[in-house]
Amino acid sequence: MVHPAQPPQDKPQDNQPIQPLQAAVLGKPIGHSKSPVLHRAAYELLGAPVRYEAIELDPAQAAEHIARVRAGGWAGCSVTMPLKDVFVPYMDELSDRVARLGALNTIVVREDGTLFGQNTDVDGLVLALADFGLTRCEQPTILGSGNTALAAIEACAELGARRLKLIVRDASRANRATALASSLGIEPQVLEISALDGQAVEQDELVFSTLPPRAADGWIHKLGPGAGILLDVAYDPWPSALASSWGGTIISGLHMLVHQAVEQARAFSRIDFDQAQRENVTNAMYDSLGLHRHG
Repeated sequence: MVHPAQPPQDKPQDNQPIQPLQAAVLGKPIGHSKSPVLHRAAYELLGAPVRYEAIELDPAQAAEHIARVRAGGWAGCSVTMPLKDVFVPYMDELSDRVARLGALNTIVVREDGTLFGQNTDVDGLVLALADFGLTRCEQPTILGSGNTALAAIEACAELGARRLKLIVRDASRANRATALASSLGIEPQVLEISALDGQAVEQDELVFSTLPPRAADGWIHKLGPGAGILLDVAYDPWPSALASSWGGTIISGLHMLVHQAVEQARAFSRIDFDQAQRENVTNAMYDSLGLHRHG
């Protein structure tokens, strides 16, 4: 299609500055978030005009925030607790993954202004494990059954899991998690932490802790030391008490955070970067945290 030429007065001047797009991480509490550091490193490397900040937001403010985003000037939002399921109904379109999980961590504002809900937490988990040499696991274990646990279940499917051990505080609240696992062809086993004997994870190859910071502190004596890989999504404070007690390989939540942020940066910058650029962005994010990529 040939577009008609615009009148000269409507054309931006060559020296007219490009107005940056707004992006932010949303959650409560949010002061501990490393997302602004990661995203700013990416946009500086890419030369992308995106301004990124942290905004404390509770569920009651979701509609008001969406109205601001729809008013224009936004590239997107990163979403963390307790908002991952709250924003789902406000989206114009959902990825297949979000439709399955019922939770998102990314709101992309498309160039036509529509809002697209994504979940890059799964990518963050899978790619963090790959950096530590694990790409397959038939029987992983997950601590918790909330929204991040759902992302971990999807990650387990990508790792080829056939069975899954879910360790929870209350088995009656694990229905969403078990239903998701079953729908992905994974046989779930639910164990309540109160019934464990202190040796629950000693032989496990891979354990995801999807619990909030400090929530696993009271579980340690029930779980045992562990000798496999622990991916603890918490990263502040670090090391967590669970990580400190672990006898095997420990992956902090910062590794997941970096990898899930890379795909967000691609979407928010509107730069469809290739694999080499993806590696450069990933490494720039690691450098911004002073974190070694492979442990």
